[in-house]
Amino acid sequence: MQRCGQLKLTRPLYQWNLMLRSSTEDGFFTETLKIYSSMAKSGVHGSNFTFPPVLKSCAKLCFIREGEMVHSSVLRMGFQADVFVQTALIDMYSKCSDLVSSHKVFDEMPVRSLVSWNSMISACCRHSRVNESFGLLKQMQFLGFEPSSATFVSIVSCCSLGQGLSIHSYAIKLGLHSELPLSNSLMSMYVHLGQVKDARSIFNLMCERSIISWTTILGGYVTVGDVAQVFDMFNQMRQVSVSLDHIVFLNLVSGCVQLRNLLLASSVYCVILKSGCDCEDPIDNLLVTMFSKCGDLVSARKIFDMVHEKNVLVWTSLISGYTHFGKPHEAVELFKKLLGTTVRPNEITVATVLSACADIGSLSMGEEIEEYILRSGLQSDLRIQTSLIHMFCKCGSIKRAKEVFERVSEKDLAVWSSMINGYAIHGMGEEALSLFHKMQLEEEIKPDAMMYTSVLLACNHSGLVEDGLQHFESMQREFGIEPSIEHYLCMVDLLGRAGCLDLAMKTIQEMPAEVQPRVWAPFLSACRTHKNMELGEFAAQKLLDMKSASTGSYVLMSNFYTSVGKWKEAAVTRRLINELGLVKEPGWSQIEVNGSFHVFIAGDRSHHRSVDIYAKLEELNIKLMEAGYIAETDLVVQDLEKEEKVEALKVHSERLAIAFGLINTEAGATLTIIKNLRTCDDCHTALKFISKITCRHLIVRDGQRFHHFESGLCSCKDYW
Repeated sequence: MQRCGQLKLTRPLYQWNLMLRSSTEDGFFTETLKIYSSMAKSGVHGSNFTFPPVLKSCAKLCFIREGEMVHSSVLRMGFQADVFVQTALIDMYSKCSDLVSSHKVFDEMPVRSLVSWNSMISACCRHSRVNESFGLLKQMQFLGFEPSSATFVSIVSCCSLGQGLSIHSYAIKLGLHSELPLSNSLMSMYVHLGQVKDARSIFNLMCERSIISWTTILGGYVTVGDVAQVFDMFNQMRQVSVSLDHIVFLNLVSGCVQLRNLLLASSVYCVILKSGCDCEDPIDNLLVTMFSKCGDLVSARKIFDMVHEKNVLVWTSLISGYTHFGKPHEAVELFKKLLGTTVRPNEITVATVLSACADIGSLSMGEEIEEYILRSGLQSDLRIQTSLIHMFCKCGSIKRAKEVFERVSEKDLAVWSSMINGYAIHGMGEEALSLFHKMQLEEEIKPDAMMYTSVLLACNHSGLVEDGLQHFESMQREFGIEPSIEHYLCMVDLLGRAGCLDLAMKTIQEMPAEVQPRVWAPFLSACRTHKNMELGEFAAQKLLDMKSASTGSYVLMSNFYTSVGKWKEAAVTRRLINELGLVKEPGWSQIEVNGSFHVFIAGDRSHHRSVDIYAKLEELNIKLMEAGYIAETDLVVQDLEKEEKVEALKVHSERLAIAFGLINTEAGATLTIIKNLRTCDDCHTALKFISKITCRHLIVRDGQRFHHFESGLCSCKDYW
């Protein structure tokens, strides 16, 4: 094809028209407009074969100004009566979002063809003017035009189920339903309306099928979550040797994302690699999502690193994967890397990385991201506001969470739930219930099951037994919410902590049998606290009878037997842990100082400042003894001498973390400790003394809740 600069002024019109048609058919729409411009400059006037490809190019590029200029040329040259040219104008204006001009051209046409009617009907459908398109259909029939399959293809793309059924019936009456484009469009309509069975019926009756037919039905099954059918259809495709395209693989990958089956995901990836479609933009983005959702973050990262032009979706997918599968530090680091690119994080990206900050418990990181939110103008987004509340609560700053909550103008259920849950984990039960009542009375927002989990958790951490029982009952009676395992766990824990062991046992016996195995552990813990040997041994036996008991359950049983002086049974239980090959999760404590994270385990001497830490710890221990602290040695489960038990308690992980914080921060600075397990009774007592001795505010987030130690007292009021 000759370029514009090579065109000769003497070229005849038919050659110009051939060039215009060729470049348009090849998809070189900008080239078409350049050729047309050169033709006009050369003094050659167009014909009715000139304008349709030029107008089509304007439509494809959404160049309405150029389209209007061509329209002016059409009028000057007297082609306003040409059906072919006028139909192209209708289509151009429609695709450039100017339906008014499309109508004007159509209304002024002295003669209309079936194609003209179809083009106008298509224009109305494109702009969701369904009733108008049906009105045009009736007009054309009244004027003697019989609809073609192309007429119906446009209409079914935007009609309701009732309208679609009418069109389908009419197409059958006219014998058009078996034409491939219409069959595909009808299938697509039924899929869009959630009627996948009807779409499959059409598919089964089709004599001829295109790749669009297959991908439409595959997409339908993905949409309704019937992943088994997706892969069944894919196997049928391979049996009949249908050529596979990237849309097929997008559907397969979407199915794997739903199933979260790594083996299946790996198999699909192999097929994609063999096909050579792995470098298609939509596929490589979705592959990162697929492996992230399946927990294979190594493969997800490898594909991510191979993507040349990463969009916000692929960044968000991997950040989400790291967050969801317990790698929040990696999620935050990846977000920081994203900020160094030209890609702008969206609301979902920011909400996800805030969740990662919440998991880490890093207030400084969270505040950095809040600054980015303010700079980017994202502070009014409801998802981000909800995530900020959650992050501040999980990072120990209930005050900052409340400030964000009060700034939200239109609070939805998620915002209320996030704040109420924050109060719950900080042991602020009264505040949580007050906010819950305000939500119901003033805002008239209906609570859901997740909200009630937060409410019951608030009652649990604050010992509000009567309130807990009342809300557990009203949840079912007033809102028809069936209790989940989380609700039952809260209730058993609430009653057990309060010493209502008989009522807790009654609650367990009344709950569904499939739920009971999960609640014996908190019940046993309560029996240990209240030293009820009879019920404790009963609960321990129930746990032993469970074939799938966790390591934590065996550790709990061992601790229970130790607390009641049954050393033999405790030893047997610990031996069972070894015989069953179970691994006890090591307790650790984390502290952040100057942007760096330091993690300690009990008796840890691996830190590079270990000598200074232990020196500070010894200094603290002397002051603790002087202040009246007495070690609770009966909590040590190992069969050791009393002096050895005291030494073991001195080097628990949270004490090491606090000692490190004391030697690396200014006097009076707040220390925040993140623990993976529940704080033991002895450390809880010791931390109260340390807060008074050092005049520090110590914030500890353990495996269950927050503790704020100040001036020798704890916010939990020794109820946890």
